[in-house]
Amino acid sequence: MEKPLFTAHNILLDDGTYTKDPSLPAMAKDPRFISAKNIFGSTLQGDRSRLRIADLGCLEGGYATEFARLGYDSLGIEVRESNFSACNYVKSKTGDLNNLNFSRDDVLNIERYGRFDGVFCCGLLYHLDKPKEYLKVLGKVTRKVLILQTHFALTDDFNPLGLADTKFQLSPLQENEGIEGRWYQEFDHDTKVSDKENMRWSSWENHRSFWPTREYLLQSIYDAGFETVMEQFDSLKPNIIQGLGRNYYSAMRGTFIGIKSNP
Repeated sequence: MEKPLFTAHNILLDDGTYTKDPSLPAMAKDPRFISAKNIFGSTLQGDRSRLRIADLGCLEGGYATEFARLGYDSLGIEVRESNFSACNYVKSKTGDLNNLNFSRDDVLNIERYGRFDGVFCCGLLYHLDKPKEYLKVLGKVTRKVLILQTHFALTDDFNPLGLADTKFQLSPLQENEGIEGRWYQEFDHDTKVSDKENMRWSSWENHRSFWPTREYLLQSIYDAGFETVMEQFDSLKPNIIQGLGRNYYSAMRGTFIGIKSNP
C-alpha cells in the first residue's frame, strides 16, 4: 500500500518507521494524547478491551491508534477520503492492533455506532455550526467521559489581548442555539466538493462554524448530561504558568472534560 501524505500525525508503525519524520515527536509523546491517556486512565475502570473509545474527526488516526495501544477498543471516524486513506495505511502497518478500527463517515452520524465509555473530540467542535446540538448527541452516546479539545470565543468584557491580537478573524459576539459566541468563516458558499476534500483541516458541510464563549461551552457540556465539568491544563506542562499566558488567549483553545457520575 502506497504511503499517503500525512499533514499532522507522526505515528510510529510496527516496522519502526514513522508516518512523518523520526526527528519529530511521536504521537505517543503528544501532550494532548498524554492528557487524554491520564483522564481515561483515571475515569474508566475495568478490562480495557471491553471499554470503547471513539476518536471523532480522527484526521490521520494518530490518537485512535495510541488509544488502541493502551488496550482500549478504539474507533476512529473520519469523513475525508484523503485523511481516511492515511488511517487505512496506519491500520495496515499496525497489524497486531485488532482493537483498532476506522470508519469513513460524518461524525454527525455518531449515534449509529452505539455508545462509548469515552469520547475524544479533538479539533472538531469548532468546525460545527450547531455545537450545542452536537454536544447533546455526545451526551447520549457517552457513558462516562468526554474529552473536548477545542477553540472557544472570548467575550467583549474579557479579552486580555483585544480581538485584533488573536489568531482568527471572528464575528462580533452573537447568539446561536441560545448561546453566545462568534462565527468563523470556513469557506465560501460556492466551494466545490472536490476543493473541500482537499481542505483537510476545515469543516465538511457548513461553510461557517460557531465558537461558543468559554462560559457557554462549559454550560453546554453540563447541559448535555455531564455532572462534572472542568478544564484540563496539564497538556500545557511543564510550564503551565507560561502556557496560560498570551498564547492561550491568542489561540483561544483549551481542553474541556465532562464526566458522568452514573453512566
